[in-house]
Amino acid sequence: MIVGYAAPLHRAWARARGMLLTGASLETWFVLGFTAWLARLWDNAGLGGSWDRDLVTIKDRDWRLTNLDELRLFDFFGHELGGLGLGILAGLGVLALLLAVLLTWLSSRGEFCFLDNVVHRRARVSEPWRRFAKQGDSLFLWRLAFQVVAGAFALALILPGLLLVIGAATTESLRGLGIAGAVLLAMLGIVLAVAAALISFWTDQFVVPVMYRDGSGVQAAWRRTLPLVREHVDQAVLFALFWLLLTLVVGAAIAALGLLTCCVGWLVLAIPYLGTVILLPVYVTARALGPEFLAQYGEEWRLWPRDGQSPPDGAGPQPPA
Repeated sequence: MIVGYAAPLHRAWARARGMLLTGASLETWFVLGFTAWLARLWDNAGLGGSWDRDLVTIKDRDWRLTNLDELRLFDFFGHELGGLGLGILAGLGVLALLLAVLLTWLSSRGEFCFLDNVVHRRARVSEPWRRFAKQGDSLFLWRLAFQVVAGAFALALILPGLLLVIGAATTESLRGLGIAGAVLLAMLGIVLAVAAALISFWTDQFVVPVMYRDGSGVQAAWRRTLPLVREHVDQAVLFALFWLLLTLVVGAAIAALGLLTCCVGWLVLAIPYLGTVILLPVYVTARALGPEFLAQYGEEWRLWPRDGQSPPDGAGPQPPA
């Protein structure tokens, strides 16, 4: 089986061009852009930190001190705040966690609204939001569990790594062993991070379209998709690398736009929702690319006919009568 990468991109761009650049109304742009913005909230839902800043702090600190009071969390707010400072930190942490959960849920529901609009070449919000509630909630729970598992693995690697670094900094005899152990943990972390990125990517590009077509939950869609990914894992990985290359090209174009406009373009694109509307042709192309690539494996994987026309209005899971 010959699988292409440029041809699906060409068809995805043709779909975006036909939807947006051939007489589409301003209302269509803003409504469709809203669903695209909802779907992209998942990009901002993950919890992370600035590892480079943390490592600089670790490097500059004198770990040979025996007074562990300097490592108290209260130092961030001053010793005089005491338990109040810890309470503020805990409250901010809970708020950040709740915000991440909310963004994940909104994005999971919006993912199917946006895909439905791309499939049918239209711009709707409320109707697909209700019709794909089951699929959206299933994707939300899967993403939530995925974040928890990924976070647990990250902590399982970061905490021992920090202990090894501290041990190497405080004990001369353990320096070589600590550095070697930290390097091994870092390499393992990179491998796990790549695996997690591939799983997340294949979920968005392969599993979500299967959920949409079959009206199934995420687990059933993964059971159907996983044999295909296993059989063609080289092509699936190459597709992810092709996607990464396209992302770099688009990023370079945006960077050039910002430089040519003396940063004004960057400021406009940074405005929430408005930036998504402006880049809507890019996001529609990106949303159509996964289904176009998947369709090369047979009609059972196709979301729209070969001629590029929209499916019948009743395609996809329908609400109960």
